[in-house]
Amino acid sequence: MKPIYLVGFMGCGKTTVGNILSEQLNIQFVDIDEEIIIYTSKTIPTIFEEYGENGFRDIESEVLKKVTSNDAVISTGGGIITREENINFMKKNGIVFYLETSIEILYERICFDHNRPNAMNRSLDDMQALFASRKSAYEKADFSILSNTLSPLEVALEIINCLNSIKGGDSRNKN
Repeated sequence: MKPIYLVGFMGCGKTTVGNILSEQLNIQFVDIDEEIIIYTSKTIPTIFEEYGENGFRDIESEVLKKVTSNDAVISTGGGIITREENINFMKKNGIVFYLETSIEILYERICFDHNRPNAMNRSLDDMQALFASRKSAYEKADFSILSNTLSPLEVALEIINCLNSIKGGDSRNKN
């Protein structure tokens, strides 16, 4: 099976869904942010502080290419799609799922999380602007799963349904 990439704005549930999905499919789970921490021996906020966002994105792109393997669910960082090379790499090498969640729900989940440098001390308006700047890149995914009212398990099951439709010969249509 090709790698399954989960993309979406910070707080949409990529890590939680990824863990459940990997258990359901009995394949490996990889969290890009965790791999970055291992690779650099630094926290994400420290990397942002020392290297800035561009430096972090360089590391993120490098780690994406290192961790990609078949039979894996790969949870990406919320901004990985800000570099077109990354979305192109994921689409070429695997199947990309966008976990689509409203900004209001996302903001409630992330506004006080100190492990999210792009969320700290930002207003809802600022977060809406950041979300809007990334939305079209997220929508390049092979499938979109609207997750506002779904539990993480339900999102994982929707992804499995999409994967089964691919195996059945259906084309890759957005859901």
